[in-house]
Order: sequence, then C-alpha cells, then structure tokens
Amino acid sequence: MKIFNLHSMRLILIVGALFFLVGFANHRQKSKPITSLQVEFTDASKLFITEVEIEQILKDMMVANGDSLMDEKRLASVENTLDANEMIKSSEAYYSLDGKLSAKIIQREPIARIKDKDFYYLDSEGHPMPLSKNYSSRVPMVYGVRPKDLKEVYPLLMKIQGDDFFKKHIIAIRKESKNHYVLSVRDREFLVNFGQISYLDKKLTNYKVFYSKALEYNKLDDYKRIDLQFGNQVVCTIK
Repeated sequence: MKIFNLHSMRLILIVGALFFLVGFANHRQKSKPITSLQVEFTDASKLFITEVEIEQILKDMMVANGDSLMDEKRLASVENTLDANEMIKSSEAYYSLDGKLSAKIIQREPIARIKDKDFYYLDSEGHPMPLSKNYSSRVPMVYGVRPKDLKEVYPLLMKIQGDDFFKKHIIAIRKESKNHYVLSVRDREFLVNFGQISYLDKKLTNYKVFYSKALEYNKLDDYKRIDLQFGNQVVCTIK
C-alpha cells in the first residue's frame, strides 16, 4: 500500500509539474513583447500598399493599445485592422517564439479604372477601390458608366481579365447608350461595337478568330469599325 501511494504521489507530482511547465510556457508566450515586424505579400510585383505603410499601421495599433504584448485576441484584432484597409483583400497575422509579429497580405486586384466624377478602380469582386499613390495598374479604362452600371459591365471585365490576349488588347470600354458598349483596342484605329453585355463567350471568340485571320492577311488597318453585336457574326466597316 505504501509503495502504491509513493508511486501515485510521484506520478501526480510529475503530471502536475508538466501542467505547470506548459502553463508557464503559454503564459510567457502570451505575455512576450513584440520585438520585430515582418510583412509578406502574396504578390509583391504590384504593391498598392507598401511594407512601410503596413508596418506603420501595426505600430500605430500597438501605441493605441498601450502595449506590445502578443496573444490570440490581439492577432485577431491585427487582422481586422489590416482587412479594413481599402487596398487589402485579406490578411493573416501570426507570431513566433522569438517575438516576431508577421503579417501575410493579399491585396485587392483591380480589373478596370472607372471614370466618373473622379477616377477609381473596380476590383475582381466587383467593388469600387481607390487609386493607389504607389502603383498604377494597367487595366482597361471604362467611361460613361454610373455606379449602378458596374454590375452590368463587370462580367465583360472579368472575361478580359481572365484572357491574356484581351487583357493586353482591350484598353478602353465606353457606354454609348443604354445597354450599348464600344471597345477601344491597342495599336489599332478601328473601334469594336460590342453592343449589349450578352453572349460574351461567343462574341469574344468570334472577335479573336476574326483578328487572327485579318492579322494573317494584313487587313487590320483596312477597317474603321468591327461589329460584334449580332452575336453569330462579325461585320466589318471599311475605311
């Protein structure tokens, strides 16, 4: 009985010591101050917001909170603050045992520059996005649309964004009248009468086939207007 009690007491002491050490380690980790910052972009080739700007957001947040201690609630607060920035789509914050606070940033992706009273972007989720002082995105200009028209033109912009040829080729979209759009293309004098935002795949495929054939026969400079609005055919107007 005494031997059993002795072994039991040793086991209890060992388990208790383990819990104490784990709890102490967690406490030290949670109360450990931030010693450095690190910012990581998923796409660093187009920086609409810079590493320095994000670091300043984090520093301002720590000053506002009155300390620089790390814990899980603070990480969630960091992510919420970063996600509220108009240039950021989403963020992930985490910290390491050496006290480094890291922020992984996914930026918003512009697909068009809209000309209304002022200029602004439309992003890949169909939401308005302000211009950046750090980087100007090479996307089509869109004229003659009001905020309520953005949902209408958005599917066409996404088709352009998802196709390497059209992303380089189409430089502007203008709404000329109700449900009627005209496209301007790079390095060519003709306009493309697109008509309504409908039958997108058919119209764009027809245009790509026409363009390839006309380029092959050196005929692209002969036209002043290319009409796609009839869907099943491409109608060309000679200069």
